[in-house]
Amino acid sequence: MKINPNMTIGSVALTHVKSAPGAKGAFEDVLKGLESDSVGKPGMVGAQYQAAPISPQKLNAVSTSEEAVDLLEKYAKAVSDPNVNLKEISSLVNQVDAMKSKVDDAASFVADNDPLKGIMNEVSSTLLGEVLRFRRGELIG
Repeated sequence: MKINPNMTIGSVALTHVKSAPGAKGAFEDVLKGLESDSVGKPGMVGAQYQAAPISPQKLNAVSTSEEAVDLLEKYAKAVSDPNVNLKEISSLVNQVDAMKSKVDDAASFVADNDPLKGIMNEVSSTLLGEVLRFRRGELIG
C-alpha cells in the first residue's frame, strides 16, 4: 500500500455527480445554481471542507474514555451476575481505579473549555463512584 504524504487525514474532497442525459428537473437546476454560487465561499454548500487536524492528545483522550466505558460495562455485567464472587469483582474494581487515573491523566491535556473535558470528567466521576461504592461495601447484602 502506497501512502500519499500530501494527503491530509480527515479531509473531504467534493465529487461531481453526473446527471442522466435528458432528465432535467427543477431540483437539478437549483443544485447547479448553488454549486456555481458557492464555489470558493467558505462555509457554503459545495465548498471544499477543510478539517482542522485533530491533536494526538484528543485522540488519546477519546480512546481512553472508550476504554473506560468498556470497562464499566464489563464491571456492570460482573456485578449483575450472581455467579461472580466478590474476589473477582475486587480485581475489576482495581482495574476501574487504575482506569480512573488514566482518564484523569488524559483529561489533563484537554483544554478546560473543550466539551471533551466535561465528558472525561463525567467518566472519571463515574469510575470513582463505582470504586467508592464497592469499597464501602454497598454490594454486600
